[in-house]
Amino acid sequence: MIKGNISHFNESASQWDSESKIEMMRLLAKKTMNVLHLTEPLDIMDFGCGTGLYGLEFSAHAKTLLGVDTSPGMLEAFDKKTEGSSKISSQLIDLEKEDLDLKFDLILSSMAFHHLSQPSEMISKMKTMLKRGGRLAIVDLDEEDGTFHPDNKGMGVKHFGFNKGQLSQWASEAHMNLHHEIINSIEKEGRVYRQFLAIFS
Repeated sequence: MIKGNISHFNESASQWDSESKIEMMRLLAKKTMNVLHLTEPLDIMDFGCGTGLYGLEFSAHAKTLLGVDTSPGMLEAFDKKTEGSSKISSQLIDLEKEDLDLKFDLILSSMAFHHLSQPSEMISKMKTMLKRGGRLAIVDLDEEDGTFHPDNKGMGVKHFGFNKGQLSQWASEAHMNLHHEIINSIEKEGRVYRQFLAIFS
């Protein structure tokens, strides 16, 4: 991600976990788990994990859980929360530029894909990181008009959400199946923004 984006998240990390964010991510995680029907312990990666608000909700279903992010500040907060856990770890890496030679049963991502330069390429890359039968679950903004973030450039926003057609195209290019549904709505300053769950398998 661009330098300004990393700087923004480093500076925001210590105040990131607001009550509204905690509540929203907990809700998104619960709805994701309801759709995934998780049973046995899994090797999980949380892509763009931030402070772990979304991915750590899945820890009860994890054999291992790896949080990856490009922001050292965010990972410092993530590591403080998971200190002493033998099954949870983090790694500072930009998967758009670097490779991670690991395989997972489940790759999660919440509100990170709109920061990627080439999100469709990331789907194909993540497919190679899945074990047989593995799934990729992405939560992000449904297509919006660019007003969701107060400073798109400063916050490293590359896409104003994604519509179902775009997601279907990504799945087709990666030769994967897609499950798509709207799982949440956020009201900000009189506008309503929708969040989708897309499961690639």
